[in-house]
Amino acid sequence: MGSKIHYEEDSFLLKEMIKTLRRGCSIDIDPSIFLEYTINQLLFISKALKELYSSKTELVHLKSPEHIRGLIRVSTSFTELLDDLMNDRLKFADYCRNYTEDFRKIEKDHSDAAAELKETLDAISTVSEREQLVSEEEFMFLLQDNENDSE
Repeated sequence: MGSKIHYEEDSFLLKEMIKTLRRGCSIDIDPSIFLEYTINQLLFISKALKELYSSKTELVHLKSPEHIRGLIRVSTSFTELLDDLMNDRLKFADYCRNYTEDFRKIEKDHSDAAAELKETLDAISTVSEREQLVSEEEFMFLLQDNENDSE
């Protein structure tokens, strides 16, 4: 990956974009003005999230588990928005019916990616826990050094 990714900032902006879209889709807005914009924004968010997912290897090695959790939260928020649009829980859903199959595929892609991120997070937690454990031999060695120092 050629450029540095700013996970916190990118996640924050995507989260805010999703909130704004949700609020907009919750009110009576004119579809002749906002339908194309809404669809393009949803596609943009999907693409941006996919770029962040694809950098998962870098994310695992360079960032804290909290960054991964943040990305999972953004992904979940996005899939919830799509689900609300597909299941008529938002006022603007009526105008998005022609995109239901596209939304379904996008939702599945992001649900799958979030599940992979959760697995990665679990793996990181397991490794971290193992690294923090002190074996009995190490513990005895440490105690032995302290006893020798006090003599």
